[in-house]
Amino acid sequence: MFARPRKQRRYDVNQRIKTIHSAIADKLMSHPELFEQVEQTLEMRYQNKMMRYGSYLLWKGIIEARHEPDVFKALLLADDERTANLRRETIFTGILSEQEREQLL
Repeated sequence: MFARPRKQRRYDVNQRIKTIHSAIADKLMSHPELFEQVEQTLEMRYQNKMMRYGSYLLWKGIIEARHEPDVFKALLLADDERTANLRRETIFTGILSEQEREQLL
């Protein structure tokens, strides 16, 4: 068995996380009441010092774009390294059920 280079493994993981976040975005757009849960998670993590101010601001900006679904999804799924790292510590926990996640992966 061949070991895949670290860069390739990281890319693969980022792609799976991005797929999950695409489904999360779709679900949030069809159930906007779920944004309350997302905002609570964001505030709780920031208040408990589980995230830095820069990450807090990035998440806040993404959430504020929710009234423009295309912009919201574009921000959430951006390909830059900062956003990819942000998705690795997502605030969208509990939006998808385990069954929904399994179907995606």
